[in-house]
Amino acid sequence: KLNKSLFDCSLPDGYFDLIYFDAFAPENQPEMWTSDVFLKLYTAMSAGGILVTYCSKSSVQKTLKSVGFVVEKLRGPAGKREMLRARKE
Repeated sequence: KLNKSLFDCSLPDGYFDLIYFDAFAPENQPEMWTSDVFLKLYTAMSAGGILVTYCSKSSVQKTLKSVGFVVEKLRGPAGKREMLRARKE
């Protein structure tokens, strides 16, 4: 665990198998939903790695796809209609 901002740390390439992306909504925290952020996470993930998020907005799906993720929409847990699963192939 690092006590640093995602913007201020370096992540090892190909290291993470799973990322639970639980940032505030894009309207409230737009800096977290950019292609730069998702590319940093994509690079840090192992092949076959999974990123999940409760945000299923089409703009988020497009951004995830633009950096290389394969994206699918899933039924969400109680209280959430949908969520996204993004996979690095």
